[in-house]
Amino acid sequence: MKKIIYLLTAVLFAACSSPKYTASFNSYDTPSGYRPVKASEVPVTTTHSPELLASTSHAPVEIKSEVGPNTEVRKTYVQMSKTERKVVRNHLRSEIKTYVRDQKAKLSPQSTEATNAMDNDLKLAAIFGAVGVVASIIGGEVFWIISGIAFIIGVVFFVKWLVRQ
Repeated sequence: MKKIIYLLTAVLFAACSSPKYTASFNSYDTPSGYRPVKASEVPVTTTHSPELLASTSHAPVEIKSEVGPNTEVRKTYVQMSKTERKVVRNHLRSEIKTYVRDQKAKLSPQSTEATNAMDNDLKLAAIFGAVGVVASIIGGEVFWIISGIAFIIGVVFFVKWLVRQ
C-alpha cells in the first residue's frame, strides 16, 4: 500500500513540474494584419514647439519652426549658474511665504466668525465634556478616572477658546 502511495505522489510531482505547465514568454504572435516594425524604419523627429502634428502617411513629418530673433530661451534649473539658482530659490521662498501667509489669514478666528462656524477649540471642549459626562454616567472605578481626565482636557480647551475671544 505504501508503494502505491509513494508512486502516486511521485507521478503527481512529475506531472506538475512538466514544461507543459510552465510559462513561456519567448514568443509573441503579432495580431493578423500587422507587420512587425524594425527600429531602423521608425523615423525619429524632435520638436521644439508646443504643437504636436499627426499624419496617417508613412512619410516623416517636417516641422518648420517660426522662431523670431527676439525669442527668449529659458534655462532649466540645471543649466543655471550658482547666482541664478540662488535668485530662483529666494524668489520661490518668498512666493511660498506669501502663499502660506494668505492661507493662515483665511483660517484666522475672524474668518470663522464670518462663516458662523464653531471654533476648533470649542468643538474639542464640547467633545471631551461629553465623553466625561458619559463616562461618569456609566460609573465604575476606571470610568470615573476616564471622566475626570476628559473633564480636565475639556476645561483646558474651553479656557483656550475663552482666551482667544
